[in-house]
Amino acid sequence: MAKNSLGTKGKHYAISMVKKNFISNANAALADLIWNGLENEDIAKNIISCREQILFSSPKATAANRKLSIFLYNITKETGGNASFALHYLVTPFTGNDKDDHLLFEEIIQVLSATSRTVCADVQNNADVILKIDSLSLDELTKLWTALGAPLRLSLTVTLSYTELLSDNKQQETTAPAKASTTASDTNHMMQLFQAVRKTFIEQSDGWSNRNMVIRQWLFQDFKKNTGVTVEEMRASLASLGDKLEAHQSTERFIKPLNLLAGYYEHQLENLKGFRKISSKQQENLEAIDAWIKNVKALVETLERYP
Repeated sequence: MAKNSLGTKGKHYAISMVKKNFISNANAALADLIWNGLENEDIAKNIISCREQILFSSPKATAANRKLSIFLYNITKETGGNASFALHYLVTPFTGNDKDDHLLFEEIIQVLSATSRTVCADVQNNADVILKIDSLSLDELTKLWTALGAPLRLSLTVTLSYTELLSDNKQQETTAPAKASTTASDTNHMMQLFQAVRKTFIEQSDGWSNRNMVIRQWLFQDFKKNTGVTVEEMRASLASLGDKLEAHQSTERFIKPLNLLAGYYEHQLENLKGFRKISSKQQENLEAIDAWIKNVKALVETLERYP
């Protein structure tokens, strides 16, 4: 099973619709997301060896030494909430070998399935990027390929939606109570707590990603089952929180995901306490998890004091 390693690269791709180059940036975001998930997978790297083998033109226009087409075939305007535009992509393997096409396609599905709904957040452009795997019918896919002037072949359609967030001015206007002033000492304490919480979760989730496929899948599913969010969703949320803290902007919306993270650590703690006999190593783990919980809760309390 391929993993999504976008978060480990530290890249955030979110583009406000009023900014220039949003299409090329969106292409790069999706290509990097897929490539970062494939490059360390043994099966995939034997089929596609570099990011340059990803093509952005129509899948009908195949090129020499290209193995994958990521083609933007439509842009639509979304309504409701703060949604803006949605970019619709056709993802098609072109290895020249049906078996390799199928293997590469399977890896790509695993990468995208393991990706959080919210791919990332960008403070500068004040937007979130939402990834959705489309469920087009065979008839809809056939019509799409017919419109491209090519026969139907193995492919997947995905949508990247750019959702603009409320500006800080609007957030302040809708917030009734005035927040307490933050001193330099408070800010340093907040950042230290945040860095400890983020470091713990990044190290833990990286460790999960390096386990064998069965264990990795179970750990990822257990996290989502107990928190309601994916591992990558939590990583993206923590990355966005760090950006907001550095920019001294509102952090109120991060209280919920942090509480979910604390709840998951409590779940881990209860599972470990369930053993009849606890070894010295397990006792160390109990103490470590207890410290994780305290750090997260302390961060939540601080953010609630200075939202």
